[in-house]
Amino acid sequence: MRRTRPCPPINPDTLVIGIDIAKETHVAVALAADGRSAKPHRFSPTRSGFESLVHYARDSVKRLGATGFVVAMEPTGHYAETLVRWLAEKAVPTYSVQPLHTNRAKTLLDGSSRKTDPKDAEVVAMLCRQGLARPYRVPTGPFAVLRVASHQRQQLVKRRCQVVNRLHRHVDVVFPELRGLFSKIESRTSLWVLRTMPAPTDVLAWTLEDLSEALHKASRGQLGTERAQQLVDAASSSVGVTEALAAHRLAIRQLLVELERVLGQLAEVEGQMEAALAQVPYAALLRSIPRLGKVTTATLLGEFGDFRNFKVAKQLISMAGLSLVESSSGQHQGHHHIGRNGRAYARQILYLAALRVGWGFLAEPRRRKVEDRKGSATKAAVANMARLLRVMHAIVRDSRPFDSARFTPTTEPLAA
Repeated sequence: MRRTRPCPPINPDTLVIGIDIAKETHVAVALAADGRSAKPHRFSPTRSGFESLVHYARDSVKRLGATGFVVAMEPTGHYAETLVRWLAEKAVPTYSVQPLHTNRAKTLLDGSSRKTDPKDAEVVAMLCRQGLARPYRVPTGPFAVLRVASHQRQQLVKRRCQVVNRLHRHVDVVFPELRGLFSKIESRTSLWVLRTMPAPTDVLAWTLEDLSEALHKASRGQLGTERAQQLVDAASSSVGVTEALAAHRLAIRQLLVELERVLGQLAEVEGQMEAALAQVPYAALLRSIPRLGKVTTATLLGEFGDFRNFKVAKQLISMAGLSLVESSSGQHQGHHHIGRNGRAYARQILYLAALRVGWGFLAEPRRRKVEDRKGSATKAAVANMARLLRVMHAIVRDSRPFDSARFTPTTEPLAA
């Protein structure tokens, strides 16, 4: 199948301003269609620096005999965001070149592996002129809020896992039997026990009657005398260490405070995500997909942006890094696997969503993949990730809610 370019090549009469983005100083190089380039221009990420970039571009247009200019850069994290939004306000066409392309094309420019900021900027301009670029889209409105909030939630989830793991470490030393009494150490009742009686000696200081009553209240009526007796028995036969017990108590107390703060911040961020999701016109349509939660939907919209910007679902699949690639040569036939060049966090959320939605309308494709074709459950989940994106795209494209009769396949569709 013929490979299509991300966008048409730039008009020969148009100058391309390639920019190497950095933290403190950006470097711009103007490249004409005949290979001529202007002297590199360095500017700071400030208003005066951005204005100097426009002056440099207009002056280069006159010097190189062009009729206009466009700007191209790599999407290098947050350092380019202020410049991209400023250029958008000035109605300057801006393009995005993938870092993977620039890394592989540096040698093609001058035949050497030399790396400098002006060379990087010129490579970016060269690739954009060849059509290996995409229009630089920055999220606006609720999608901008979802992008920031989803990244913040990602960091908070990581921090929560870190705190819980550190909490496990101290509990395993001081009171290892406690983990066998509660399914999750971060459950409400377990956290109450750790705040009140983190060590076996603390448990034994309570009478069974008082412990039963307190446990019944802390668990909101779910636990009582039986669990209290189990706690006493576990504390009586505990192998937990008593050395440096005061230090372990302090560490547990501080970790509980930190965990409570992280959980509160996480709830606040998720509340903001749900409020922003309510402002998306087609959010209710996406939420009609069974088992697709609010936070999952909000996170995916934050990662991909407005689904209406994608003409076909294949663009979403490529952005997620789910496009199939293979390595074959001669008689060697390689296996297909996903490219993984897209958004890693989007793939993570999609994987979890595919597992959850896989018990619904995606259950039949998963069953055929695993049971009939003897494939792995992981590959079936990855295939369902692409299917889920196709369904979401179709719902937004057609402005129609989910219909199980429409999206439940009767024949095996193409793999992701």
